[in-house]
Amino acid sequence: MKHHYLVFFVYFILGISADAQSIAQVNLQAKQFQDAYNQALNQQEYDEALVHLNALSDLLIYQAIDHQRSYSLLRDFKPYLKFCQTPKQRANFYINYAESATYNQYYKEAMQILEEGISYMEKEQDSSWYAFGYAYLKAAENTNRLNRFTESATYFQKAESLFSHQQDSLMLLWTKSGLSTLFSSFALYDKAAKEREFIFNMPKKPGFAQVKAVAHLRAATDAFFQNQPQKELYHIEQALKTENNQADIKEIVRLISLTFATAIYARNQQKDKANRYFKELQTQFSEHKLQTPFINSYYRLAQSRHALVNNQIDLAISSAHDLLESLENTDDWQHLARAYWLLANIYEENQQTPKALYYLKRYTHLKDSVNVAASRRQFAFVQTQFETKKKDLALKQKNQAIELLHAKNRIVNQRLLLLGIISLFGFVFLYIWRQRLYAQRKERLQKEFAHNLVHQLEDERKRIAGELHDSVGQNLLLVKNKLLLKKQQEHQLLEESIQEVRSMSQRLHPFQFEKLGLLTSIKHTVERFQKNSSIYYSTLIETQHINLKKEKAIFIFRMIQECLNNVEKHSQASACQVRIQETSETYIFSIKDNGLGFEVSQQMQKLDSLGLKNLKERAVLIEAKLKIRSSREKGTHISIILNKHAN
Repeated sequence: MKHHYLVFFVYFILGISADAQSIAQVNLQAKQFQDAYNQALNQQEYDEALVHLNALSDLLIYQAIDHQRSYSLLRDFKPYLKFCQTPKQRANFYINYAESATYNQYYKEAMQILEEGISYMEKEQDSSWYAFGYAYLKAAENTNRLNRFTESATYFQKAESLFSHQQDSLMLLWTKSGLSTLFSSFALYDKAAKEREFIFNMPKKPGFAQVKAVAHLRAATDAFFQNQPQKELYHIEQALKTENNQADIKEIVRLISLTFATAIYARNQQKDKANRYFKELQTQFSEHKLQTPFINSYYRLAQSRHALVNNQIDLAISSAHDLLESLENTDDWQHLARAYWLLANIYEENQQTPKALYYLKRYTHLKDSVNVAASRRQFAFVQTQFETKKKDLALKQKNQAIELLHAKNRIVNQRLLLLGIISLFGFVFLYIWRQRLYAQRKERLQKEFAHNLVHQLEDERKRIAGELHDSVGQNLLLVKNKLLLKKQQEHQLLEESIQEVRSMSQRLHPFQFEKLGLLTSIKHTVERFQKNSSIYYSTLIETQHINLKKEKAIFIFRMIQECLNNVEKHSQASACQVRIQETSETYIFSIKDNGLGFEVSQQMQKLDSLGLKNLKERAVLIEAKLKIRSSREKGTHISIILNKHAN
């Protein structure tokens, strides 16, 4: 959209319309966009429809020059805009809609559209959008057409602020140029010159040339109305020397520069230069261009001035009257004043004094009325600025007082908040500290209870085992001996009873444990399981001696017993190995089988998995690490890892 805007902006500043491009090509593109838009709209795909509509409107506005069609399409889509979710496309819709209304000279409606669009973009709060600054620029142009001078200046300044924020130097220059044009239109020449000075001082860049050329043309116009011929000649020379390499407006800026040059040099009696530039102008003009009113008016002014300097009075008069006729119904007072001055010069040259005086009076009256209006507007503008500054100062003082009060309140609130935070922090710290002490005490009591319980169980087992072995076992042995003397046939039953008692005693408490030690006790236990099971049990002991306290050793022994019982009862294994390893830091006791296996996490949650829970509790009590690895059909591997230094 930006490159099209540059074209339009020159039209706004100089009062001309765009030249038509290839009609066939433009119509083909328009049909493609129209078909895509209709299809998306019929399918209620509103976001996609909006994309095609914006592209179509862009083409109709800037290339096909079919502003009424563009306006109608955008107006008809307006009710569907609320369904669109793409912010940038919505912003572009407002720009195209306002542009179409402006070209159709619906200036009030264009302002309503722009105000709605600006309100939407301000809610989105994205000042990086190009359309945001562009909307303010369009609002400035339309309020200028509606003679709302102060409002127009405010919009220009807002656009300037946004383009400065976006660091869009080119559009910032065009905004400055538009603001200078606004001031020139109301004869505020000093303010216009100040805005243009910013443009002239910018460094040379390819995109800046056209802005500078237009600014020089406006400066030449201002110099004419201020009766400053040297400045007028200087600025037209600068405009002619400016290289406009941008394809969009190169031709149109050159055409206007040539019309200005012809008229200015002819009026200043520099006939050779006037003839040279008018000749170049004629080679570039076409009948199509002359059908455009504003282009025609510039050409007629140059043609009349050229004819006058070459003493072609009749052609000068006819061209001047054609120019005046085309301007009678316009609000362009500057163009109209030049036409009156031109006719006054022609009739003076032709010695028709009454007519010369008539047009001179009209010129003077128009210029004076504009100057009076300009003085009033300048006073109103300065007064508005003064009142604005006064209000801003009062508002600033009021805001400072409010900020001071807020600052005091913030200090009080911050103190209260800090005190509250400190109190809350202290309470939370105290609560956490007490909970931690309680948890530590609870954990210590649980360990002590579990430890005492296990010791009591072991002591009770030891006592019962001792009684079975020393009392019941001995009694059964005496009975056996007596029966051997009397009834030989019953000694077998008695022998089995004695062995059962000894086995019970061994399971309750292995008396050989104190004498034989942990390794030998484990070997005997594995051998006992081997004798009474179909599972093949084996041991692999890779150390000669294990140095453990008695209570930890018995815990290890019980845990291995528990593991072997589980293998026997549940595994359905064909083989099981007990392996004992020693490293520099640990003792490792492993029980591995090739049985059915199980899911460890599920098994631990079952109510009947008391054996596994006992293993974990015993491991915790002796500060050992318990690893259980098992899966379905892949057996079970249990490791008990005990740190030597924790012994």
